[in-house]
Amino acid sequence: MASTMSEAQKQEIIAGYKRLLSEREQIASMVLERESEAEEHRLVASTLKKSDEKKKAWRLVGDVLVEGTVADVLVEVDKNHASLKGVVENARQQLKRKGEELAAYEKKFNITIKDREPPAAAKKDGEKSGASSGVLVK
Repeated sequence: MASTMSEAQKQEIIAGYKRLLSEREQIASMVLERESEAEEHRLVASTLKKSDEKKKAWRLVGDVLVEGTVADVLVEVDKNHASLKGVVENARQQLKRKGEELAAYEKKFNITIKDREPPAAAKKDGEKSGASSGVLVK
């Protein structure tokens, strides 16, 4: 298949692969950022739970400090923490789907990555059919 492809088709396949890699990396980065934010919210909540509920507390909303009691702020921090956990779970599912999409793309176009061992199933299929041509991404 690869020998009958024009150079433009090969470049298009490589560009599509790089786009999928970039999308996967963006999702992974977002997952890490949101996990970090969720951990910060968890730490703040655990600290607030040790404080007197009637004490003054402030929380940052955008660029504005909002004053309230520890009890009020704790409720909002807990809500935000729960929301962030949901966002992280959804992003992890997106990341899994993007990884599956990337694997399907690799299989469809017989893409091999330099210095990476091909999956065992693909290796066996390649050995049976004798097909060793494909697209190499550097």
